[in-house]
Amino acid sequence: DSFKPQELSNSIWAFSTVGFGYDEACGTNNHNDYVHLATDDPSGDKELVFETLEVIAENALPRLDRFKAQELNNMAWGFARLGHRSERTEKLFAGVAKEMIRRTWQFKPQDVGTTLWSFATAEYIDLEAFRAGVSRLNFRQIRSFKPQEMSNTLWALATAGFGPEHWGAFDTTLVPASKRPTKQMISNDPITECFAAVASETMRRPYDFKDQELKDVLWSFSKIGVRHPALFQKMAKHIVGRNGRGFSSFSSQGLGNTLWSFAKQAQLSLEVIEMLGDDVKLVSTGRLAVYETSCLDNGEDVIKRLFVRAAEAGIDMGLARFTNQDLSNTVWAYSTMGMLHSGFFKEAENEVINRLRSKKSKFRGQEIANILWSYATLNAQPEMAMVDALSSFVVSECHGDEYSIARMFGQRQELANLAWSCAVLGRYPKELMDILYTGLVGTGNDPEQMKRVFNDDGLQKSSIMTLYYVQVAADVEAPDLGLSLPIRFPNGWGEDEGRHQAKGDENDLIQMSSSMLTLTVSRLQRDVSGTFDRIGFDNILEHVIDTNEIKDQYGIQLPHSPKEFLSIDIANINKQIGIEVDGPGHFVRLIDNPGNKLSTRSSLKHQFDDRGENRVNGPTILKHRLLTHLGWDIIHLPYWEYQGLGGDKDQEMDYCQNLLDQTPKW
Repeated sequence: DSFKPQELSNSIWAFSTVGFGYDEACGTNNHNDYVHLATDDPSGDKELVFETLEVIAENALPRLDRFKAQELNNMAWGFARLGHRSERTEKLFAGVAKEMIRRTWQFKPQDVGTTLWSFATAEYIDLEAFRAGVSRLNFRQIRSFKPQEMSNTLWALATAGFGPEHWGAFDTTLVPASKRPTKQMISNDPITECFAAVASETMRRPYDFKDQELKDVLWSFSKIGVRHPALFQKMAKHIVGRNGRGFSSFSSQGLGNTLWSFAKQAQLSLEVIEMLGDDVKLVSTGRLAVYETSCLDNGEDVIKRLFVRAAEAGIDMGLARFTNQDLSNTVWAYSTMGMLHSGFFKEAENEVINRLRSKKSKFRGQEIANILWSYATLNAQPEMAMVDALSSFVVSECHGDEYSIARMFGQRQELANLAWSCAVLGRYPKELMDILYTGLVGTGNDPEQMKRVFNDDGLQKSSIMTLYYVQVAADVEAPDLGLSLPIRFPNGWGEDEGRHQAKGDENDLIQMSSSMLTLTVSRLQRDVSGTFDRIGFDNILEHVIDTNEIKDQYGIQLPHSPKEFLSIDIANINKQIGIEVDGPGHFVRLIDNPGNKLSTRSSLKHQFDDRGENRVNGPTILKHRLLTHLGWDIIHLPYWEYQGLGGDKDQEMDYCQNLLDQTPKW
């Protein structure tokens, strides 16, 4: 009681500044890289500081109204920084929040940013307090805030999950002006105005922002699910434009999070398309929409240059400096964008293998799933040693029962991603596949039990389709594994009806990457189909193969429930010849090592060779193998070759005839 408010806050500030008694059990705060005071008695220090902070919390709570705003800020920051969590701490933070709401005007820019950062770090979530704090970051006052104060505030909002009321307010690429809010509407919501004001100020003076501050602003928009094309284009040009800042001074986390933020901005287009339907200003859908949106947002040359320079900076930095999460975020960003930097991916592959073999680094299940999914999606062609190393690590961490698998993999979608990746790569380590199937469908044919184990509502649609593809591939390519799906699958195994994914859920893209059922017919497909008709190749558009047909005609072990499974763009059913018209969404862009340019006439023998900057992606490779296993001859027609004929009917017929002449079934 003899300590004055300033003395209490200063004492906590001192402890926290040097990290004395830091409680690592609460998790390392990735927002800042702190140095902790060396000690020969960490347990004793932690216990001493815990007791001290408990006393301070109890003593300060009744007299918080006597603390100045900066003293409240310092105290909240100290508790959050030291990782102190207790019932008294919760009450203390509630008291600080009450004071912020009551006297917001007293909180200076630094007090606002740091106090909200402390709330978010300590996982104290109070919407009224956050709205009160961010009300200071408005169009009139934003220039009084320093970059760190702005980035801290946005980071806190995104971490706490508080986003703008008007989610499409800044999306000038996809959202029509008639559906975007007016400036007055933006000003009526303090959180929307805060995001708008910080973005405006970041674009006005980007060189005032440190790398981490810039990264945090971009990360916050993407994390909360809000697109802002103007901001991201400006920052892309600021980083890799003429006399740009470059990536050389970025940390590994900063580099990975920046790429993640750009990829996430593009991925959010899927949600915009779903919400606006025909009103959206975009023609493409699916995987292609993600890349096309990023090109529209930033310019194709700029976004490619950004990802090339980032890869080069990462290689120069040395991937040994990347955390497992940094590696996971970075390769995920490239795969989401459909861009492959072969040099970076080879370096990342070697780094992952070395870490797994040395057993000095533990990967989380999500990191493993993201890494292998990224390599498979991009058809990055890793050495099988990486698959085997990842497999061995998973086997060593899981004991074969559902609960140990759930402890390593938080979601069953991660298990489905791993299984799909193995199928794409054609590598099925037995122990790993057993673990994946056990985690996905258990061993007792009890979907309700698996919901309890993973605390979910059932398998997502993408996981169910993935399991069908994996089952067919494994049954043909690795029959000795003896894998099988439950008898009544998927009845009772799917998510409850009416459940919706969160906005911008990353599984949207994963579902598109794994899906091989496309029931839309493009204009190009119709043109190609007509040309094949003219040369005497009878065909139908979008022939669908369902699971019953596969089970009955080919003897592959699938459940009895019928489900549409695979589609072929143009098919002659009698001869089992299929034509796949491969549009841009079937290809990966090679951004560092373009392959050889082949002749304009496709050769079935070389149809999966790299062509210029184009490489066939993983989903296309797997679909081709599955259809081949089912007895089909599949001819791939790259969109640019047919379009390059310029509409000349004779050349189009010669081109298609040449393709048919290469298959023995014709």
